[in-house]
Amino acid sequence: MEQGALADGMFLIAYDEATGRPGLSPDLLACGLVGAQLADLVTGGWLTIDTGGRVVAVRSASTERVTGEAATLVLDSVAHEARTHPVRAWVDALGGPLTEAVHNDLVRRAVLVQTTSRSVLGRRRSRLDVVDTTAAHAPALALRAMVRSPGTFTLHGAVTLVLLAALGVEQLLEPEVDRATARALAQDAAAHLPEPIDRLRRDLAETALATSAAIRR
Repeated sequence: MEQGALADGMFLIAYDEATGRPGLSPDLLACGLVGAQLADLVTGGWLTIDTGGRVVAVRSASTERVTGEAATLVLDSVAHEARTHPVRAWVDALGGPLTEAVHNDLVRRAVLVQTTSRSVLGRRRSRLDVVDTTAAHAPALALRAMVRSPGTFTLHGAVTLVLLAALGVEQLLEPEVDRATARALAQDAAAHLPEPIDRLRRDLAETALATSAAIRR
């Protein structure tokens, strides 16, 4: 089963086509991508978040292998760790490698392409440019459409909105969707999500808050 749709979607929603890079700080983007990939694996039955807020591999799901660099990285890391750890520990451990894995996946799929150029001073600059416009814009367009018509929300869309709200970055959906509307819908959606996803949401919000505070210092 191909995994990674939530993490890829999170990256593309955060991606700023004008600058050719994500519109979030690297630490906050990494927090969102780890949260999205954990959510993807939780909804797929490979992981869960226990009542203590620790990420746990679900052994009964091990007979069906996941595919994709990002999903394999996260699942193997959790499954082969002798002790269980909270969400924040996995954000710290996997944020950088997972960001690279998602980046690689989008380039491999020819959704984005890495380009380099030189400034007038000879400095090398790199950026991501869109190759497949439809695929690159699809996650944000789909989520905005669901926010405008809440009755059309899928589980995938609800989880994505809840994670964006946990990160405190609902403004990524502006100007088509105002932040207050997105936040209110996310609060409503959170009440209907499976308990492990809600635990993930709470832990991710705490992690993102700590990350943002560290950035401001």
